[in-house]
Amino acid sequence: MSIARRLAPAALLTLVLSAQAAANCSDRADLLVSPVAGVSLMFTGTTGQWVSLLGPQTYDEGTVDVPALVPTVAELKRGMLGAAEGQAVYLEPDGNGGQRICRVEHWENRTFDRMQPPQPDGTPGLRHDRENKVRAVPYRRRPGQERNPILAKLTPYYYMARVDAYFYDQGGHLVEARVQETEDVNALRQRYPTELMIDRLTFCARYNAQGQLIWTTGEMSEVMAEVPGAQCEGLQTGRVETTSYSYHADGSLLARLFVPKKRDAAEPRGEGLALDADEWWGQGTAWPSASVPQHERKLVYFGFTNKAGILGLYTENTGLAAYDAQPPYKELLRDPNRKLRYDFPQPVPLSVVDDHFATLDKYPRVRRYPHQSGLNVIEFFDGNSRTPRLRQWRSVELSRQETYNAEGKRVQVIYSGGRALKVYPEDLRRYAESGVLKVTPTRSGYASYRVYTYDANGKESLTFVCWQHDVPSDRPLHRFPWWTPDPAPTPTRGREAALIYGMKNVANRCGRPDGTMLIQGMGPINTYMATQFGYDVEQLVYDKGR
Repeated sequence: MSIARRLAPAALLTLVLSAQAAANCSDRADLLVSPVAGVSLMFTGTTGQWVSLLGPQTYDEGTVDVPALVPTVAELKRGMLGAAEGQAVYLEPDGNGGQRICRVEHWENRTFDRMQPPQPDGTPGLRHDRENKVRAVPYRRRPGQERNPILAKLTPYYYMARVDAYFYDQGGHLVEARVQETEDVNALRQRYPTELMIDRLTFCARYNAQGQLIWTTGEMSEVMAEVPGAQCEGLQTGRVETTSYSYHADGSLLARLFVPKKRDAAEPRGEGLALDADEWWGQGTAWPSASVPQHERKLVYFGFTNKAGILGLYTENTGLAAYDAQPPYKELLRDPNRKLRYDFPQPVPLSVVDDHFATLDKYPRVRRYPHQSGLNVIEFFDGNSRTPRLRQWRSVELSRQETYNAEGKRVQVIYSGGRALKVYPEDLRRYAESGVLKVTPTRSGYASYRVYTYDANGKESLTFVCWQHDVPSDRPLHRFPWWTPDPAPTPTRGREAALIYGMKNVANRCGRPDGTMLIQGMGPINTYMATQFGYDVEQLVYDKGR
């Protein structure tokens, strides 16, 4: 089953529980009733062990450990309740000749409190009420626990504070956990009682026919629903934390999709994304097939929403989507932590994960990677195309932008500053010597654009440059040609004086290479570059609200 179908609300919510297991260990109608028949009982407290639910664990090699109670039955040691507290752990047959934990009761001493400082003789401190007076939790008859003859001997000295009940499916998989607290918790808090957890759902899981874990709720200590008696099939993705899993045909892990709980269902921007009220976001991890050599088994990480699909991804697997690899990609930054990134301007379905992104080229996408020059290369692809229509070279600012036609031929290149010259040297002197260029172009700093165009045969033409103009003399600030000695050098100004002079008397101009001005001023120039040449118009994130 595909990831997208597995995330569908109707598909997430079916859990099959074993009624027989529930009858033996915990009564769903009254979780506080301690079992007597069909189970065995052991205590912790003096052993230093504490039974708890451990969530699923995934590993880079593509394996997953399913949710489990720890310590295991084999690791449990028999002991007694501690001086202040302890657990009563119930075991039931697992159907395979062994036993499994089905219920854990937390018992506390009526007189001693582990939260109080110990007494001089080393015994736990005495229990206090909310007025800080020494008081013991009074004994009240509890038929639900005292029906068990072992517990009946303990209830005058200990009280059950909480029970965690665990339920399994027909295949023996742990699929549900519930918790309930007792009224004795508030025995010394009559004026300011705490809200008790009454039959609260704390964990749900689901397995497929092959016995593989395919869905779980999140934090093991989280209460899934505030309504007593809530069931796993009533949970809604986005309203509780959930994780789903899918697998390759060989049984290794294909993907894990994690969806956190929205902070507030009425606050669509709770996670920093412009989400609709019925929309939720998540984070995914994809594993390559086990057939891929170990040294090439790099994970892919991606973000998604249930409406927009995948928003973006990154990976250290430099071979991902190899069909998009362009010539500059051969010159990747030599860094073991380098990352290949994709952003998506339009929805990309989660189904692309099922074939490990082999069909990613069907969708518009923006590919990013670090170049050995120190610049980042960003390539914009249309859907169903494996050649970019636009390539940008960036550090902090955009240094070079290349535009391509539908056949993948270069039609325009724009330089800004000099960073990209490490990769693509520029021969402006050739254009000056041929008579095309008649001003000294600005090649660093603001308003330092040079535009080249290419005909159908790939022939290059310099069509647009920028230069600095000295307003008082109404002539270009820098002499031309710039590589020849200045027959009449002007006095050199100090750095501060030159800065002041430039602010007051120098204008940035751009136009044709022969010196014909088309636009003046940094603001108007930047606007002109965007509107006339499409420079730095396309960004990595198209929908600013996402």
